[in-house]
Amino acid sequence: MKHFLIFSAAYFGDTLMTGALCMNLKRMYPQCYIVFVVNKPFADAARYLNGVDEVWPLDKKGSDRSVWSKYTFLKKYERRYVFDAAFIMWKNFFGALAAKFWGAKKIYAEPGALWQRFFLTNGAIDFKHWVHVQDKMAYLSELHSHMPMESMKIRYHIPDEAMAYVKKLLQHEGRPLVLINPLTKNKKKDFSLSLVAALAQQIDRAGYTPGMVGCGIAATRYYDALPPETGNILRNFSNRTTIPQLAALLAASRLLISADTGTAHLALTVNVPLVFVVYRNEPYRLRRWAPKSFYRAVTVSHEQAFKADDIWRAGKKWCL
Repeated sequence: MKHFLIFSAAYFGDTLMTGALCMNLKRMYPQCYIVFVVNKPFADAARYLNGVDEVWPLDKKGSDRSVWSKYTFLKKYERRYVFDAAFIMWKNFFGALAAKFWGAKKIYAEPGALWQRFFLTNGAIDFKHWVHVQDKMAYLSELHSHMPMESMKIRYHIPDEAMAYVKKLLQHEGRPLVLINPLTKNKKKDFSLSLVAALAQQIDRAGYTPGMVGCGIAATRYYDALPPETGNILRNFSNRTTIPQLAALLAASRLLISADTGTAHLALTVNVPLVFVVYRNEPYRLRRWAPKSFYRAVTVSHEQAFKADDIWRAGKKWCL
């Protein structure tokens, strides 16, 4: 049995898009065993991805932040497996170092800083016609196997207990749910309060229950800042779910309208229709990050991204 290490200690959406690499490795090596090193807050994003067998959480902004704690992390997993290959995402130097420390026979990554390149099996990469982030990640599997990589839908397996939690959460809902995710880690990409208020009204008038999802104090403050009449019709699901429970909530909904953030990518992995809203209208950036054509998704960008009418028009066809 081949053992593969994937090191992707980045953010929510970045973690999910690494699923394309996992699925390609499983297609090429059906009996392989995949260990995924992940940023601890997103451990459950990696744990239930199709293709992942084991997760090692790295608390890179907490208990594993110092040099000594990183060394302790390396020692904790030393000699667990003999890795045939390691795949390092986002030019992560510590990932390359960890793979070397754990004895990976080959290490693949998009070359970054000069000192990282000494660890890598590959040199500069010709990604051929692949531009989208999830495809470029998956292409690393082709470097190792010399078998053609396939662009494919990433899939997330929702655990039964998460489905049961959401069933109870929604037990008194009488109308189908349409969710809005207005916040990202970059405020420039967030929805305005007026846009969410207008979307909630349109969703409600169309016969659906509008709901908001988000996490942290920022989501609480955002919801509290909405007009009272919006709060009367917009259900607040912020900070009420874990990642698997959020996946289950998305799966129980008719549609997600979302800014460019990890929740949007999670919706794609559970086959929920998505309106992906981005204010920037840069073709190359959209080709890299917007949902691929095989997902049930539509991208709304530039001037339309500021207008509730255009956004709802793009999404309501999925609700019928």
